[in-house]
Amino acid sequence: MTFESENTEEIQNRIEETAANCIESFYWEWFCSIPGIYRRHREILLRCFGDPKGVWQAEAGEWKHLKERGCDWVGCVETHQKESDPQETVYKNRQLGIQFTSCEQSDYPKLLRSIRDFPYGIFYKGRLPAEEKKQIAVVGARVCTHYGKHLAEQLAGQIAQAGGEVVSGAAYGIDGAAQWAALSAGGASFAVVGGGVDCRYPRANDRLYDRLEEEGGVLSEFPPGTKPLRYHFPLRNRIISGLSEIVTVIEAKHGSGSLITADYALEQGRTVLAVPGRLDDELSRGCNELIAQGAGVILSPESFAEQVFPDFRQQKKNKVSDIALAPSEKLVYSSLDLHSKSLWELEECTSLSLADLSGSLLALEARGLIREVERNYYVKVR
Repeated sequence: MTFESENTEEIQNRIEETAANCIESFYWEWFCSIPGIYRRHREILLRCFGDPKGVWQAEAGEWKHLKERGCDWVGCVETHQKESDPQETVYKNRQLGIQFTSCEQSDYPKLLRSIRDFPYGIFYKGRLPAEEKKQIAVVGARVCTHYGKHLAEQLAGQIAQAGGEVVSGAAYGIDGAAQWAALSAGGASFAVVGGGVDCRYPRANDRLYDRLEEEGGVLSEFPPGTKPLRYHFPLRNRIISGLSEIVTVIEAKHGSGSLITADYALEQGRTVLAVPGRLDDELSRGCNELIAQGAGVILSPESFAEQVFPDFRQQKKNKVSDIALAPSEKLVYSSLDLHSKSLWELEECTSLSLADLSGSLLALEARGLIREVERNYYVKVR
């Protein structure tokens, strides 16, 4: 046999292997697209039929046998089998801009694969979290305080600047604020949703979803077209923590969904940190409970980023030292920190005229060093 023929045979084997893997992934996508069933049902099907192809090839007698043993839900599978096929399922999803990876594919997130009840497949728009980067979940109350929202923005911004990726749920309040801030800081963020990736919820966050699909991703284990039902959200919370090395909680009531995410994180061996709050504050009760149970404490967004990303402190020093500031700008910049200060407070502590102070604030804001969080209130960004 000549070298050329050996090479040709090797190439042909690779082509056949790639084709076989592709066909296998089609069956997995079809299997994970079955509506009306959940992970526990899919686990039963895999035990009964071995793999997704076996489910696809199951005969009427086998469905009858399962129904007689109390598995009434297999009617959903039988209907799906009759009404769709693997190639058609994949084609329809791609037409909607929806990608898919199964737990057997190499691009499936390794950290997620390590949890006990990992999803068999993930549908997504945009991209998957980068394996070489650190994913950190930022979760909290939907109805949050201005302080909580500001803290979430600062924390997510620090994570993004340090090179990490923010994972959350694209909900109102803390989740959405953190994800917007990560994107605004030039980083990436990923939302795990409680319905299909083509069913945006809440609709008021449409612009956030657009940005996530462009600069991060929207992920779900639920098939396309699945409505975001109430009992789906605790299920998706295990994926938020499963994708993340660290779960941070900012403002959470007792028994809230954020605490469910923290519980999953602890079961999965993840690090959990919380922001402490006042004893009489209902939104701090959940965080204080977590800390009492042994969760770590977030003292400030900056100290958190420096702890999690050891090189971040030096990176920040190098960036700021490269920026030439006028004397008045240096004075104003040094007077600000991560807690907002009003224009009048700055006027008093810098002794600058209102005109000079306003000019310095505008210059610092243009350089991305500070931000106006609300009218006439400013914070240091980096």
